[in-house]
Amino acid sequence: MAKLEDYKKLDDAEIVTIVEDNIKMSVGYYDSDLSRERQRVTQYMNATLPKPAHDGNSKYVSQTVFDAVSSMSAALLETFSAGNRICKFAPQGPEDVQMASVCSAYTDYVLFRQNDGFSIFRDVIQDGLTSRVGVAKVFWDERYEDELSDFDSLNQDELDMLLAQDDIELVDSEVNELGLISGTVSKLVDKSQVCIESIPPEQFLIEPQANSLNVNFLAHREPKSISELREMYPDKQDEIDRIGDHEDIQLETDPEILARHEDIGSDRGFNATGYQDQVRTVLVYEAYIMLDPDGTGIAKLHKVCKAGNVLLDIQKVDRHPFIAFAPLPIPHAFYGANFADKLIHTQNAKTILTRSILDHTVISNNPRYVVVKGGLTNPRELIDNRVGGIVNTTRPDAISPMPQASLNPFVFQTIQLLDEDLENNTGVSKLSQGLNKDAISKQNSAAMVEQLATMSQQRQKIIARNFANQFIKPLFHEIYRLCVENEDQEKIIELSGSYVTINPSTWDDKRDVMVELRLGYGEQEKEAEKLLSLHALFSQDPSVQPLYGLEGRYQMLKALLEKQGILNVEDYLTPPEQLPPPQPDPMAEMQMQMQQKQLELQERQIAIAEQRLAHDKMMDAAKLETEQGKVQAQHALQSDNQDLREAQFQHKVRIDEGELEILRRTEDVRGIASPTG
Repeated sequence: MAKLEDYKKLDDAEIVTIVEDNIKMSVGYYDSDLSRERQRVTQYMNATLPKPAHDGNSKYVSQTVFDAVSSMSAALLETFSAGNRICKFAPQGPEDVQMASVCSAYTDYVLFRQNDGFSIFRDVIQDGLTSRVGVAKVFWDERYEDELSDFDSLNQDELDMLLAQDDIELVDSEVNELGLISGTVSKLVDKSQVCIESIPPEQFLIEPQANSLNVNFLAHREPKSISELREMYPDKQDEIDRIGDHEDIQLETDPEILARHEDIGSDRGFNATGYQDQVRTVLVYEAYIMLDPDGTGIAKLHKVCKAGNVLLDIQKVDRHPFIAFAPLPIPHAFYGANFADKLIHTQNAKTILTRSILDHTVISNNPRYVVVKGGLTNPRELIDNRVGGIVNTTRPDAISPMPQASLNPFVFQTIQLLDEDLENNTGVSKLSQGLNKDAISKQNSAAMVEQLATMSQQRQKIIARNFANQFIKPLFHEIYRLCVENEDQEKIIELSGSYVTINPSTWDDKRDVMVELRLGYGEQEKEAEKLLSLHALFSQDPSVQPLYGLEGRYQMLKALLEKQGILNVEDYLTPPEQLPPPQPDPMAEMQMQMQQKQLELQERQIAIAEQRLAHDKMMDAAKLETEQGKVQAQHALQSDNQDLREAQFQHKVRIDEGELEILRRTEDVRGIASPTG
């Protein structure tokens, strides 16, 4: 058992040797059984096998493998590439709903707009069905491009300020008679992005007994020209000069590639070694291997790039960039079963039976003849077999048709049995393909046909779920991680009809992905009808209406449109937060003003009535006071009159008394005077 002090550092030659040893032991090497299986499947897909037993037999070849693979591939592509948003990131909380929606839309944008998502899915599914496993490579492609722009009539100071900016260089300039400068500048623009590539099966290598992608060794081999290597590794020019013809087989002569191009006559391979060394191709291996190059005693995952015996690059990495899809997985094994290979026997049997039918038909229409020796004057007349041609004979019985055995009636039953066996093996039925004429009849309703078609797709749904779990979810996770790790600038992108400013570097490190799987006839329409019925229920139920606000209605209608395949929802619906403040209706405003005027008029009328009432009260009080005054005045007048009358009476009495007194005195005087007189 080795001790820590026994470990030593590895030099470049030792690292290359370790990588080459793993390459030669890996599954996928050019002489492996897997490679020969893929070659055979490709030949059956191209209908070049099985070959006729004899030159004179029928050349018919059944398309069993091609039809089954194409039908399964079409069903999966329709599920995941039919314009629907297939993946959504789950929000971490109520406040994260909007951000999760933005993350989902942007990763979808990266897959289907920055990359060709449809072609990636198509290639990976096709490879999985015909080569056991389809593999894609997801990585951050760092690249920069020079963009030229013109400037006009700048002075020297302005030009110096322009050139002082980062990544701007002067390309061409000229000075006019006024001393102003015009010309062209180039700016280095960052065009880096997430790159997704489907890897041909023969280019992917993995250790023999791998049960997943989490292994000690896996690699991607790819032919590169010497010119490409010089651009990729500008600091390795001397090492690139030492790359010669290596003992590894060139991929252009790989039997898988030759079988793939056999039907177009390009199966001989080509390498441009003959006319210029700059375009000579060499195999470049990008290997991900557990190594301890520094002798620390702990092996870490390293990315090692080598061509021939030359080490081009080595660096420690956190993870490998590969994502794989196995349509028919085998437990505890990386490579699953080969979907197409299981159909080869059926194609052989159907081809042989159909050829026998065609050969029997040809022989029946053009039978062989028994000719009596010397019975023909010119044997070529019989051999030419011209329609209406004359055959001269020397005797009546010179020609007789050779007896031909009748066709076995069980041949057609056997072909039908093979068709049923094919449906059982693949899970692709005529009903799911819309080819079963017995199901589509007047006796069967549309709902029954739809139900039968959905039931016939169980095998396809299982493969679709494998694709969703094995490939789609890891793919979106990796796209998200690469964006968070590498995109450090704000971007303004168009998402669903509106422009959004995003900065992936501020997103959370990881999110949970949900995949929406819809495989079948009318399933999207069913989901849309379900949402529509819920919308009608929520809108009509008085008890639910307070809970079903504007935001909920928008989300419901948005989901309804997305189920129908309409992703640019903002073209038809405006988000509630973008709605302008509600503007009053002119008629309603006029009615409101009229009501306000009427209210003011009523208030005025009430005020006038109150004033009138107060005035009336004042008048009544005044009248009452006046009446009281009158009464008091009359009473006082009467009292005064009475007093006056009493005073007058008293005065009269006093006058009378005075007169009486005067009279009495007069009489007294007279009386007194009288005696004396």
